[in-house]
Amino acid sequence: MSGAAMGAMNRVEFRVGAEDPLGYACGLLRSAVAKGARLLVRVDSRQLDALDARLWTFSSLDFIAHCRAGDPTEARSAVVLSTGDAPRAAHARDCLINLAEAQLPDWQDWPRVIEIVGADAASKAAARQRFRAYREAGCEPTTVELTP
Repeated sequence: MSGAAMGAMNRVEFRVGAEDPLGYACGLLRSAVAKGARLLVRVDSRQLDALDARLWTFSSLDFIAHCRAGDPTEARSAVVLSTGDAPRAAHARDCLINLAEAQLPDWQDWPRVIEIVGADAASKAAARQRFRAYREAGCEPTTVELTP
């Protein structure tokens, strides 16, 4: 099946205007994990340590179980953090959450993609490029404007 045909089957959602994208991701992950979801979070390498630390300290009331891609606990972990161009859609993940600037090349392998976009001009410009790329691949992304 071609990428364009597959793109029509995928749900892609842009959540735009996050003042604190990592903090927003933590809240989203907490909600999704509470519902039993299994997720992969793709970040740029400069964000990996910061997101990992935030997930440990985000909430004093609940723990967001997570690990980094390639960790021996990856198959059991609800949330896997990954960098790079082609994280695997391994271990039956329900959703890819993208915090990276670039679009994931194999996004069509995912049933759902959530793009978290910061409030700054550079984040929005990179997101517009990704949005166009999804459309060119035959996918019609939805957009949710986040309010502060």
